Amino acid sequence: MSRRRRLLAMLPALLPAWLLPAAPPSAAAPVDALRVVAADLPPYAVAQGGASPGLLVELVQDLARRLGTPVTVEFYPWQRALTMATVLPRIAVMPVTRTPERETLFRWLVKLHQQNFVFVALHGGVDVRDLTLLRRQRLVVLRGSPHKRVLQELDFIDVAECSTVRECMRMVKKGIADATYGGEDVHRNAAGADGNREAEFDFSPVFRSGDIWLAGSLDFSEDDGRKWRAALESARADGTLARILRKYGLAGN
Repeated sequence: MSRRRRLLAMLPALLPAWLLPAAPPSAAAPVDALRVVAADLPPYAVAQGGASPGLLVELVQDLARRLGTPVTVEFYPWQRALTMATVLPRIAVMPVTRTPERETLFRWLVKLHQQNFVFVALHGGVDVRDLTLLRRQRLVVLRGSPHKRVLQELDFIDVAECSTVRECMRMVKKGIADATYGGEDVHRNAAGADGNREAEFDFSPVFRSGDIWLAGSLDFSEDDGRKWRAALESARADGTLARILRKYGLAGN
């Protein structure tokens, strides 16, 4: 047995329990299926979505079909999902914002979408258009995202983290935080959860934008990436990408 095979065989015993699957794979899942991990981030990925599992889940499933690759999608807290793709073999994670700090951690397989980042506060509360004021407010961001580092580098002085976007929104609703920051699509979706209405919140103009990718562990090759990107162009050309975007009420970019 090669040294690499021995290491892979030992991996489950070496990893902390929280990095291992919460439950054994379904018996119906092909043994050679590509594992894709994600967080529950509607409208991009929806853990209990049924026939509407999320824009990016449907897109990745379609691209995998074009490649003849069976795929399973598993949901974890976002920080855990990211870490799994850096320590486990042959695993992909989405939706990952591509940043310089993450560049060498993953194999960047295919750009799936571009998202805008905004500040969100209770309607009539802190003015989310006033960046000078926001720099002194209590802000919350999704744990595992690059947002805390980005904001701190821009002199936002009080930035905490939460485990889910819905938790961030609840902290704003309860007055624990003055505003939250992150992807606009995800925050607008979360604004309508937990009995809330989007009109109860104010959204800032777009502060920044970023590309979100399907990112793989480093044992994927650049040739793998070329195949995924070619599959996306095929989905764009035959109208599948536009159809999936329409299903979730989102515009292409």
